[in-house]
Amino acid sequence: MTDSGIRCVAGLVMLASITACGSPTEPQQPISAPQTPMSAAELRTHLLPAVMPGGWTSVAEPAKERPKGTPGAAATPPTCAGLLDGQSVADAGTAASAASAAAVFSGGHSAGNGVIPGSEMLYSFPGDGAHQALQDMRDLVGRCRSVDLPRASWEPAVAAGFAVAEGPRLGDESLVIQASVTMGTTGDAQRADATVVRVGSSLVVISSVLSLTQPEADAVMSFMPLAVAQIQSNHPEPVDAAL
Repeated sequence: MTDSGIRCVAGLVMLASITACGSPTEPQQPISAPQTPMSAAELRTHLLPAVMPGGWTSVAEPAKERPKGTPGAAATPPTCAGLLDGQSVADAGTAASAASAAAVFSGGHSAGNGVIPGSEMLYSFPGDGAHQALQDMRDLVGRCRSVDLPRASWEPAVAAGFAVAEGPRLGDESLVIQASVTMGTTGDAQRADATVVRVGSSLVVISSVLSLTQPEADAVMSFMPLAVAQIQSNHPEPVDAAL
């Protein structure tokens, strides 16, 4: 082969190599393959266990199945009306879920000499609905950074503010819905956040209430790894207390 022929072949090999590699792209969060959504009864078995670490306990609500053939909510953007805390944003973003299950849990000692309360919600979706629900929450917070809450004319103004923060490194993707309620007269603000983790076609949501101090709210959110382990397990810990 002549020198010019060798240079031609080498050039073609280099061009093919460049074309195959393409330009650098940003790393993308992997999305788990869509799974068949769990029913409400199935979701309930994956809630936080009745007996939790540190003396905390959880009470699962009865499963409420959606009638067969009843679709989820229409795929219309949720509105700012009715938003109060992180859980309300999660509720609005999961309106198209196929099923859900709920539990309340408590333990420790609050500043008011009671126990510290928390809540858990599980949602299941068809297809990539769980991933889309997270995006709906982000979009909703983007439109509803500040919301004036309903009140009587003689009552002081109360505003709720919302933001989205990075979630824990759990599941397939996650986020934290930060929510604060501010009284117009005093300027005092209380937080009631919700942490959301996607595991396949399901979402796990743990939320706190407005009356908690930050350490108390942190104690509530510390149970997210256990909640994710429950939804991932083929043999979750029992959600009903032994008789």
